[in-house]
Amino acid sequence: MSGCLCMKLSDLENLCADLEGVNTQIQEKVGQISDLEQKARRLKEEDEIKRMMAEIRGEKPPSEYGLEEMEQAKKELENLKTKLEELKKQALKGMAELDLPISTQPEIDSEGNVVTTLEGGPYEKSLEFIADKFDSSLPLDIDGVLLNSNRIVVAKIGDLRKGLQKLLDFKQNIRRMALVSAGEKSPEIEKVVEYIRNGAYVDIWEAVCSKQKVVFENLYEELGITDSGAKKRVQNFFTNGRAALADAFPFINIRAGVWERTFFGSLVCRRYRTLYPNKKEEATEISRATEEIGEGEVQAGEGKTEPKIQPLNKYMETKELDRILYGNAGR
Repeated sequence: MSGCLCMKLSDLENLCADLEGVNTQIQEKVGQISDLEQKARRLKEEDEIKRMMAEIRGEKPPSEYGLEEMEQAKKELENLKTKLEELKKQALKGMAELDLPISTQPEIDSEGNVVTTLEGGPYEKSLEFIADKFDSSLPLDIDGVLLNSNRIVVAKIGDLRKGLQKLLDFKQNIRRMALVSAGEKSPEIEKVVEYIRNGAYVDIWEAVCSKQKVVFENLYEELGITDSGAKKRVQNFFTNGRAALADAFPFINIRAGVWERTFFGSLVCRRYRTLYPNKKEEATEISRATEEIGEGEVQAGEGKTEPKIQPLNKYMETKELDRILYGNAGR
């Protein structure tokens, strides 16, 4: 995502203000329709009584209560919902092309944080929209970069060039998340997924991709690895992958023998699992959920039981989320 594809944060702020306005109109219209429906029910009852009396008296029945006002309100509500969805698409598109108006004079504070303001801020509505896509509140924290409505802090980096590089990565993660939220493919994610899938260490990746932190000694024990050659192969996955993919490698080295998954790595893992589901993990998860259903049976009356189904619900919700994010075409 480079070249002239970009959106100013101020433009996204305006879009999100429009979103907020349409949301408010929708709530007002829903309230209006509710009032009209109550009025219609009341008048219908009154009309029914009048018709019965007219029939008893042998008179012409009164005309039915007109529903034109309510039908018009429902049409207006549908138009507002259509407008809302279009604004959401525009806002996601803007988020996928977003640039950040950081100050040209970032500072390093006494704790080693790189701190920069957002020129023209605060940008409350747009940044709340962005944070919502990450299922987060402000400040949004991605790999130690904290974004608020008027400033960004790169935590304890102590070096301006490294801090700016983390800001570049941060901007790219915002753009990538917008594509994921819109159900589109991120070229960077697709490239890394295929590199790993076609590489010599795909088995190691499948063992570690869902882990937030990988400690070699713990991993060896978990996988039953005792041979020095097999241990070296695990290490090579990380060192060779980092050398080949640079900052696009899904893990960063924290210290000797310890690697931590980045936010980008989380997106790569989710995409990989969508394209190449781990059948063994799925079977284990279903089995575990089924066992918990059996263990969770409680008495619901004489001779009856009701299963506890929450674990299976959670499992299905995860699968449904993948379908929503990528759909069948995403495969």
